[in-house]
Amino acid sequence: MKKYVIAFISCFVSVSIASIIPTILFYGPEQAELSKIFPGVVNEVPDPLFILISATALITLWVITFDKMGITNLKNGSITGIWFGTLTFTFFGFQFMALTNIVSIQFALTDIFISAIMGAIQGGAIGWSLGRFA
Repeated sequence: MKKYVIAFISCFVSVSIASIIPTILFYGPEQAELSKIFPGVVNEVPDPLFILISATALITLWVITFDKMGITNLKNGSITGIWFGTLTFTFFGFQFMALTNIVSIQFALTDIFISAIMGAIQGGAIGWSLGRFA
């Protein structure tokens, strides 16, 4: 249990720091624009409580899955994180496009690209932590 908690905290902190630049340069302006186009439907600023709940669920899923896969170092964690991030957010992006007409294909593809990079950081932190604190 200790290794899960440490891996979770390590991942949460690293991805929180790493997400500052994409949030400032891409997600924040896109969110503000969408909230003007779809007032009352898209929040100008995401609700932090729901961001925390969804991040907790996703990081928990990744930590447990990476442990079950035997990922115990930075390199393997980063590589696995790239494809986990890519596939996870390919699902979310295209599912969202299938259900709504709110985001463009450019948004979805940019999000997938950023998510691959964030996945490498997230996966690296998890892999390193699982190996270090096993």
